Amino acid sequence: MLSPRISNFLSLALLSFSLHTALRIQHVSAQNTTCNSIYPNIPNTTYPNQAQICTVFSHLTGANPNGTAFFQNVADNVNWTIEGTHPLAGEYLNKTVFEAALVRISATGSAASPLLLSLENIIGGGDEQWSVQELRVLGVCINGLIFDNRYAWVTRWNTQGIIVQARAYLDSTLVTTALVANELGLFTYSDLRDSISPFVTLSAKELAAASGL
Repeated sequence: MLSPRISNFLSLALLSFSLHTALRIQHVSAQNTTCNSIYPNIPNTTYPNQAQICTVFSHLTGANPNGTAFFQNVADNVNWTIEGTHPLAGEYLNKTVFEAALVRISATGSAASPLLLSLENIIGGGDEQWSVQELRVLGVCINGLIFDNRYAWVTRWNTQGIIVQARAYLDSTLVTTALVANELGLFTYSDLRDSISPFVTLSAKELAAASGL
């Protein structure tokens, strides 16, 4: 027979779990309701319709984003290119390294005003393999920089509703400023080679003669 203390603990734990589950279901239900009220939920489309796309991206929005839920809708070997001229720009050939890039920019946000993403608009989808999501990220960085960035994510879906390819467009200058200003002291860079060979082996006199100086 369980002691009263253990019985009370188990009752509280069960109540906490039930409340958490109910709130989670309510949150997901609210997401679906909102998406269905804004975007057409056209049945029997070849690719995800706009309401379904909205539901996928809603996992990244608001004060409590759920990256795990979002990336369940991204192929493991996704080809995701972040366009621009900034430290995160490049081609990512799996979702793990792309997720790390998102975490890196999110980490520049302050605890009081974190970087929050909102979904502004969806174009395409349904019977079109490609869709475009207009996004906004707004918050304050650790160093006080106001981060107000507009994204355009161009995504290609398969018939199972999974993102298999994407191109992300954003404000390169703002991303660079946020990373450089807020990662100082957090990241260090070093050359891991045992030795660095000089580019030339000429003496200073020989180099001057060769250059005509």
